[in-house]
Amino acid sequence: MTANRLAVRMGLAAALGAAHALAFGAAPLWYLSIACMVGLYWLCAEEPVSGGRRALAVGFAYGMGLFIVGVSWLFISMHRYGGMPAPLAAAALVAFTAYLSLWPALACMLTVRLSHAGHTRIIAFAAAQTLAELGRGYLFTGFPWLAAGYAHMDGPLEGLAPVIGVYGMGAAAALLAAALSQLLRVALISRRVDVVASGLAAAALATGVTAGALHWGEPSPTTLPIRLVQGNIAQDLKFDPGRTISTMQAYLGFLDGGTAALTVLPETAWTVPWEMTPPAVAQALRTRLGVNHVVAIGMPMTTPVEHPAGSAFAAPAGPRMYTNSVAVIDHQLRVVARYDKRHLVPFGEFVPLGFRWFVDLMHIPLGDFARGSNRQPALVIGDAAIAFNICYEDLFGEELAIQVRDGAGILINLSNIAWFGQSHALGQHLGIARVRARELARPMLRATNTGVTAAIDHRGQVTAALEVHAAGALIAQARAVSGLTPFARFGNTAALLLSLTAIALLAWTHRRA
Repeated sequence: MTANRLAVRMGLAAALGAAHALAFGAAPLWYLSIACMVGLYWLCAEEPVSGGRRALAVGFAYGMGLFIVGVSWLFISMHRYGGMPAPLAAAALVAFTAYLSLWPALACMLTVRLSHAGHTRIIAFAAAQTLAELGRGYLFTGFPWLAAGYAHMDGPLEGLAPVIGVYGMGAAAALLAAALSQLLRVALISRRVDVVASGLAAAALATGVTAGALHWGEPSPTTLPIRLVQGNIAQDLKFDPGRTISTMQAYLGFLDGGTAALTVLPETAWTVPWEMTPPAVAQALRTRLGVNHVVAIGMPMTTPVEHPAGSAFAAPAGPRMYTNSVAVIDHQLRVVARYDKRHLVPFGEFVPLGFRWFVDLMHIPLGDFARGSNRQPALVIGDAAIAFNICYEDLFGEELAIQVRDGAGILINLSNIAWFGQSHALGQHLGIARVRARELARPMLRATNTGVTAAIDHRGQVTAALEVHAAGALIAQARAVSGLTPFARFGNTAALLLSLTAIALLAWTHRRA
C-alpha cells in the first residue's frame, strides 16, 4: 500500500472517529455509532494478516478523531479554569488523546493479526474492541469515557446493560457493525448475501432485543421525596473566599418549604469543611431543617492521613488531608452520615507520581485528596438505603455494584461539571448515568452545579430534569429498588471472559493455520 493511500485511509478513519463522538449524549445516537464502526471495520477488513502496522495506524487515527472531538472539554478545564497557557493546554489534550487512541489502534492491529479476512475477523473485531475498552477503563485508574456501549441506550442493544454491562453492549455493537460491514462488502463485490454474516448480525440484534424484554429490580411501593439542588455557581467564582458565605446562603434558600426528606446539594457546594461553616450560616441551616429532614452537602472533609507503601499521592503539608466528600447534616447540625470519594481523578484530585510539575502549571483548588474506603455505609431513610457517588465515579459500574450488593436501593450522584463550561460534557455525563441506572436497576438521582440535574428511574429513563446553567431545585419521588441484576452480581467479569476466550480461540486457530 502506498503512503498516499494509507494517508487517505487514516483521514477517513479520523473522520469516522469524529462522527462517532457525536453519538454520545443525553439522548445517544446508537445508529450513528453502528455506522461509524461499520466504516472502521471496512477499513480493517481488507488488510491481510501481515497488515497489522497499517491497521494500527488506521485505528490510531480513528481514536484521535473520536477523542479530540469527544473530550475536547478538557481544554476548558485546563486553560479557562486551571489557568494553563492555551498552547500548553492544547498540547496536553493532544498528548492525552494520543494515549487514549493507542487502545483502538491496538484493537485494530489485533483484529488483523489474529484472523484472515472473513467471518473470524468479525469475531476478532468485537473481542479486540472490547478488550481495548476494558484496558482503557482500568489501566492508570481508568478513563472509560466514550466506551462504545454508552451510545446504545434507547437502541436494540440497551437490554444487555443489566446482563453484561456497558462493555458487553459495546461488544454486541462491534459484532453487529462488523457483520453488517461484511454483508455490505460481499453484496457490493460479489453481489450475493453472506449467510454467516447475516446470522451473526441477527444473533447480536436478537440477543439485545430478548434481553430488553426482561425486567430487573422490584421498586418499593412507597416513594421518598428527595430535593436535588442546582446552584449554578460560576466556576471562576466558586472558590473565591469572598463569596463563600453568599454561596452558602444561596444554597440555604433552596431548603425552604416542601416535604422532602432529603435535600442534596452538589459536589463542593461548601468549599470548606463542615467544622469551618460560619456559625450564622449553621444556625440559619438549623432553622430550615425539620426533624425529619436532612441535607447532603458536597464538601471537603478532613481525615487522618494514611500512606500505604507505594502510594501515588504526593506528600501532604500537614498531618491531615482532605477528602472529597458528602456530609449528611441533621436538624441538630450533626454529621449523621458521610461518604468519601473512592475513585479520584488523576491531576484533578490526586497527583500521580512524577507529575507534580504538571499539576503546578494549573491553579486547581483542593487538588490533592485522600481516597475514601471501598466499603462505606449507606444512608438509611425509612426503608430506603441511599448510596452516594461523586462526579465521574459513576463511570465505574463495577464499583457502584459493590454499593448495590451491600443493599443500596437508590443511587445519588453529586457533580460539579462547571469545570467544563457549556460543553457537551454535560450531556455525555447524563448519558453515562442512564447506563449505570440500567445496569444496576437502581434509580440514579443527580444533583449538579450547572447541570444536568435529573431524576433517572431504574430502567435508565430520565423522568425529570432541570434546565442547564440555571439555578433551581427538583423534587424527585424516588422509589428504592431491590433485587440484583447479573451485572450487579458479577460486574465486568462476563464481558472480560467472553472476549479473552474469543481471542484465545482465534489465536489457537490462527497458529494451527
